[in-house]
Amino acid sequence: MTADGSGALRRTALYEAHLALGARMMPFGGFEMPVQYAGILAEHEAVRQRAGLFDLSHMGQFSLRGGDVAAWADTLTCNTLATLGPGHARYTIFTNAQGGAHDDVIFYRIDARRWLLVVNASNAAAMWEYLQDEAYGDVVLENLHGERALIAIQGPRSLAMLQRVVEADLAGLHYYGCVETHVRGLADPVLVARTGYTGEDGFELFLPGEDATGVWDLLLAEHRAQGLAPCGLGARDVLRLEAAMPLYGNELTEEITPLQAGLGWVVKFQKPAFRGKDALLAQRDAGDYPRIVGLVMDGPVPARSGYPVYANDARVGTIRSGSIGPSVGKNIATALVDPSAGSVGTVLEVEVRGARHAARVVELPFYQRPKT
Repeated sequence: MTADGSGALRRTALYEAHLALGARMMPFGGFEMPVQYAGILAEHEAVRQRAGLFDLSHMGQFSLRGGDVAAWADTLTCNTLATLGPGHARYTIFTNAQGGAHDDVIFYRIDARRWLLVVNASNAAAMWEYLQDEAYGDVVLENLHGERALIAIQGPRSLAMLQRVVEADLAGLHYYGCVETHVRGLADPVLVARTGYTGEDGFELFLPGEDATGVWDLLLAEHRAQGLAPCGLGARDVLRLEAAMPLYGNELTEEITPLQAGLGWVVKFQKPAFRGKDALLAQRDAGDYPRIVGLVMDGPVPARSGYPVYANDARVGTIRSGSIGPSVGKNIATALVDPSAGSVGTVLEVEVRGARHAARVVELPFYQRPKT
């Protein structure tokens, strides 16, 4: 079922391009999306070693305009947006009254009055309703979900590859920066950002749906011989897990707070007030909350979301995400566990189909890209 309750799945502007490339499609966030092309491992390897191209047009895109956007958003999110200048982006979380997460998002400030907000596909409809209900003052909202496209290029060669078709100096664009610039073949400027969800350097292009196929085909035509590969959601999930980037619904939920998810750096308690601040302060001060940890399985059996976690025959938590970890050569997982089981080096057991398998708590992230 889609987010609106109907049975019809939506298609991004790149749907036909995915079919032409032999993608295996699957429902995700109300859209038919490519889960893989050549295979998850091959696509993972392309991103870690060269570059991968992703269609992320299923993500919710909302245009925000007005002089009160920053002050308004600061009352609803835990990070600080008032200090964000034009040409910058910031990761933050819309928190509920109990400190849990409505959604984790990125705000892009284009200029003094124009912003772009990108939310998770699975939460797009709910977040749109929430923002409309909460809007006040000089804040004008426009829902671009499904109309605008989002193409990401990620990997160590992404800068060189994208620079060939983009006017702006991408080497001078800092991490979590954004710029309006021209892309070869397009009359109107598009927003290019240096963010990402793979643990590698990379860029995102926000552009009209009708222009998406031309840009997608151009990048592949220019760089497929140099190793640029189309990549699906399967590889993206493995890449983000290795980099310990949360997936909403897994490491963050309405019940799992940013502190529990290991995202304390995004909670700015010095802000005068924001929704959920009192609950998060109480949780921080008590310190006795279950928390997300990284696990490495000792053997070949993978852990999957929902599997129970034990310490000395006592259940202490639940797996939130699990996958192969090609970059570390072992099966990896995140788990929400009691604080007594969260110390690095603690040996735990994961129950898989009635049998328990040893795992060890490790520092996150599992993978960090080499420093250049």
